[in-house]
Amino acid sequence: MDWFVGSGASDAHVRNHLERGGVHCLRRGDRIVGLSILDGPTVDLMMVDPEHHGSGLGRFLLRHAEETLLARYATVRLETFTANTTAVAFYEACGWHRGEPLEGEGPDRVEYTRSRTEG
Repeated sequence: MDWFVGSGASDAHVRNHLERGGVHCLRRGDRIVGLSILDGPTVDLMMVDPEHHGSGLGRFLLRHAEETLLARYATVRLETFTANTTAVAFYEACGWHRGEPLEGEGPDRVEYTRSRTEG
């Protein structure tokens, strides 16, 4: 994840979605401490400031994404890097179901899904 943020790719990705919509931000005072990008049935990007990891903000942000997307889609999805073991553990603890590894260039990724019928 550090390479994605450090490369500037995450900034460009957020800017692109700010123009299109679907960006949801968590603020503490005048500072953004978390954000998600929802694109179709996908949690396209979700990040929480490392200073706020373990504070419940990630669960709050993910729950908001789930409620928003599951109101429109029967099944929703997200991807994460398999090497991001913290994210993998987080999504699994939140009840998301691990799918098959995704093919493509770059770091290894895996898809997670959640459906409306899972309550």
